[in-house]
Amino acid sequence: MTPLRAPTQSRGPLAGGQRGIVLLLVLIILVVLSGAAIWAAKASISGEQVANNIRISATVTELAELALRYCEDGVIQNNTSLVRLPFPVGATSGELPSAWQTLGNWTVTPTQINVVPNAQLQDALGRSPAKAPICMIEELRLAPIDMQRLQGFLITARGFSQDYVEAANGAITSGTDAWVQTMIRF
Repeated sequence: MTPLRAPTQSRGPLAGGQRGIVLLLVLIILVVLSGAAIWAAKASISGEQVANNIRISATVTELAELALRYCEDGVIQNNTSLVRLPFPVGATSGELPSAWQTLGNWTVTPTQINVVPNAQLQDALGRSPAKAPICMIEELRLAPIDMQRLQGFLITARGFSQDYVEAANGAITSGTDAWVQTMIRF
């Protein structure tokens, strides 16, 4: 019987060189995969931010439309408790009122604006926003048609985001708002 010998390994010049190449390839693949993972995480965060901005925009617009509906209903039902701005003195018939364009007219002092009541907001939303939506009603002077005097109103409404903050002059310092407008004539 012959004794068993352990197989011998060939230690040629290629055997030691391949180990360094494998390590290099693994490191390159690891760097590429790490970069792809970082890019995917950033893309995910960006997508989430876009979705959040769209949600905020939709909510703010809904609040503005709620205020618009509140003032429209008040005009249609002839609610005298709502503030209605008269047609500007010196303006010509057919000219649109412009009080809504001055930010100072929208300040906290509701001398020219109507604030949607909190109870109505809670019925519609189930919660109260940080700043209630507001609306402004301005009288329109329409030209008579067929000897009939037409009465009209320009209604402008604003809704605000939860983080909305404004300066004393009405300029936005943070947050966002949405504006909607309609004309009603009788």
